[in-house]
Amino acid sequence: MGVEALSEILNHFSAILGGGSGVAKAFAWIGIALVAIVVVYYITVGLIKVFKAFWRMNVKYLGLVLFMLGVVFIAISLILP
Repeated sequence: MGVEALSEILNHFSAILGGGSGVAKAFAWIGIALVAIVVVYYITVGLIKVFKAFWRMNVKYLGLVLFMLGVVFIAISLILP
């Protein structure tokens, strides 16, 4: 389901960029690539910080965090079809 949604979004971008000139398409794709690089960078930095905080956590808080994470996953599984 997630791949299909991503495919629809990328097809939408392709349709939007399909009507422009060659230079406009190139600048649009360069812009999309730069935004994607920044998003991936910030996601990576955020995940590294989360893993460091998770690693340094006390056992009592680790159990609480894992419990809450389990509750969140159960709630998400109930919401998704």
